Amino acid sequence: MIFRPSIVARMWDTWLYYHEGKHYLFYLHNSRADVRWDGMSVAVSDDGVHFDDHGPIIHKADDAVWLGTGMVWRVDDKFMLNFSEERAGVQEIFFAESDDLLNWTRLPDEEYICLADSRWYADDPTFTSQRWDCIWALPREEGEGYIGFLTAVARHGPAGLCGTAGCVVSDDGRHFRAAPPVIETGVWGDRVEVGAVEKYGDRYYMLLGVGAAPLGARQRSRLPAGEGGMFVLSSANQAGPYELDPQQAPFLSSSPILYTYFARFYRYGDELLLNHHTVPRSGHAGPEDIYFSPLKSVQSDDGGILSLHWWTGNEALKGKAMPVVLGDSELYGLQEDACTLAGGQARLSADTGGLAVLPVKYNTERGVILEAEVTPHSTDAALSGAGVFVEGETANKGTLLLAQSSGQVGVGRYDGYAFRPQDGKPYSYETDEAARWRLLVRDAHVELYIDDVHIQCYTMDHNSGGRLGFAVEAGSATISNVQAWEMSL
Repeated sequence: MIFRPSIVARMWDTWLYYHEGKHYLFYLHNSRADVRWDGMSVAVSDDGVHFDDHGPIIHKADDAVWLGTGMVWRVDDKFMLNFSEERAGVQEIFFAESDDLLNWTRLPDEEYICLADSRWYADDPTFTSQRWDCIWALPREEGEGYIGFLTAVARHGPAGLCGTAGCVVSDDGRHFRAAPPVIETGVWGDRVEVGAVEKYGDRYYMLLGVGAAPLGARQRSRLPAGEGGMFVLSSANQAGPYELDPQQAPFLSSSPILYTYFARFYRYGDELLLNHHTVPRSGHAGPEDIYFSPLKSVQSDDGGILSLHWWTGNEALKGKAMPVVLGDSELYGLQEDACTLAGGQARLSADTGGLAVLPVKYNTERGVILEAEVTPHSTDAALSGAGVFVEGETANKGTLLLAQSSGQVGVGRYDGYAFRPQDGKPYSYETDEAARWRLLVRDAHVELYIDDVHIQCYTMDHNSGGRLGFAVEAGSATISNVQAWEMSL
């Protein structure tokens, strides 16, 4: 939502490294629109919000079909980077080094190569699907050297359930050799991907990407339709085993498509953040509209369950203050005498449902942030709620994000008559208590936070027309303290 390449055609996986006051954003790229992932690029920021694109740093070898994602770590006075390349259906991992994080030199393949070990992992595509991709390297907690975690496929296990979190070890942080997997085989599908591992408190946490839950593994997803997302596994030991806590919800889960994917941890001083990219819908935005998304703050409760929150550094996104005139809102489905617009607040009431759309047309191509206090009031209706509205190119039609009395924020299309949720996230409100809503909109991409808790990243199935508003269903709600800013991008 906040950055896309200006030098290459498009981006995909992202990861960051913080050094001497600067945020270095690395991303997998397509150098041209008609090629597969063939390199990596870097962009640099002083604040984690505004990035300057420096362009390509690594290109795939001529005989490789494509290049896979990686991660950056430091060994002595050098920075290290790993990446995979596929040849004849087999992935192998290679390395590069740098003095300054901007200029990288590929290390000799014959010495610096990491291979899957057939004792534990599939290493032949004719045997089963093979993955060996993206080492996430950390200094060993006990003893010298490094340990790494990566995407792999176990050699033995139930058909269709052999995806695993592989492990590698290194004595010097430059030469890595395979070690046994660190999650149980036969639990997940073949297509899992390891995003990152970091320590928070006294536990280690692993991000495990799951595009969809296959037959036999749906019970692990905790999601009604087996949707995809980044699952959070944890372990008391750095070397595992890593397991899923039944109380731990996945990060950035979505249905029916992945609106975001492949989140990674980002260690920024004492803070643990999360980064990821945002994906357009086919037919409504081009592949070039893949964006790097705003960073999220990772926090833990007393039981060690992680959640995502608004990162205070994102306040730098707020540029010029934009006008908000509640009194001139255009009403749809709301009777004039049932909608009070005065004193800087609006009380919306509807027996069925209705909208109050702000009269200002915001520049959503550049990006806009809308904040408001939303207070749903008690009602006898079986299902009621309140929320925000992003209008499309036709009046009274667009996308609703509606906090419902059923305990969910429903997200989906509103056609001027019916609300058709396409996704939903858990959220329970207390009636007559105000909650601070924060909505980010850029192009077709939307993010929602309530009281600084991340609720959803969502890609609309229509273009934004520029107008925003508020919605109420089968009850009443008060909207107050409304503010809006143009994104400073």
